[in-house]
Amino acid sequence: MSLTGTYYDGSTSRAEQVELSISGDRQVHILGGSVDHRIHLDDLMISDRIGNIPRALELPEGARCVINDNDALDRLLGQLDYTGSSTSWIHALESRWRYVVLAIVITVVFSWGMFVRGIPALADQAARALPTSIDHVLGQGTLKILDRGLLDESELDSATRLRIQQRFNTMTKPLEDGNHYHLEFRAGKKLGANALALPSGIIIVTDELVKLAKTDDEVIAVLAHEIGHLIHRHSVRMVMQDSAVALLVTTITGDAFSTSTLVAALPVVLLHSSYSQKFETEADRYSWNYLVDNNIPTGVFADILERISDDGETSTVEKYLSTHPGTQERIRMFRMGSDPGFR
Repeated sequence: MSLTGTYYDGSTSRAEQVELSISGDRQVHILGGSVDHRIHLDDLMISDRIGNIPRALELPEGARCVINDNDALDRLLGQLDYTGSSTSWIHALESRWRYVVLAIVITVVFSWGMFVRGIPALADQAARALPTSIDHVLGQGTLKILDRGLLDESELDSATRLRIQQRFNTMTKPLEDGNHYHLEFRAGKKLGANALALPSGIIIVTDELVKLAKTDDEVIAVLAHEIGHLIHRHSVRMVMQDSAVALLVTTITGDAFSTSTLVAALPVVLLHSSYSQKFETEADRYSWNYLVDNNIPTGVFADILERISDDGETSTVEKYLSTHPGTQERIRMFRMGSDPGFR
């Protein structure tokens, strides 16, 4: 019995069509064109069978013969009682539909687990492993990108900015979490009433948000929420989750080699992605605790959120509320005036 194969000499890319036959004394004869090899079957290395992938017969000198007809090769080897691994356990499993279905189920469950649990856990670990110098680069780089196309210089009067800045300084001075807190006022333009927390402690608040607020306490409630995002490193964790390659490299090596990639990704993630419910709850918990600890009614946060919801400007509603989901439920909880279980 003979088989047709393709022979490669191992030193050039030339391929030759050959006939392969095996005699009763287990001598393999490979013949065709300039090829005339005789070798004992036991001196060959035959690759395992995986589906219909062509099998390779490796010769000691580095040459190889590739056989496309796996079934014929198995029959031939079976006649000679070949004890090598001509049919792998992988092929045996994939030949039975029950095992195929089981493999699909296991793959789906594993993928779901990685998506729901694994990637967020890795993102948290990677974000907390980043040095503060990287945080500074990410924060400043993201701010520059936003300033180039989405934000403009603030038009708020100096007295208003100074008043809010002083309260912000009072909020952040006691914090010792590694962030270097800095408040930036900007005209929101397309962003409307918005506040964004950037790595390293930068918080952007737009003129539109300040003007929409009826009291400084409402602005402070929003800033406290954004501080909560920074304390828990939500922006970096979110961009890590959305940048799987950067996440894996940073987790394994501890080196954020792709800092420029993260800088480019952060504005997109912050403006077009929604914080997870877990992230929102953590930030809300910080805001709630700050308001209660400083004798500020928790309803002020509900007031500003409700006002944003009722605002007629599309940019305001779509930009701020899209990054802060579950707004109506959060309004209800802060409006209750009693501990909603954050503490």
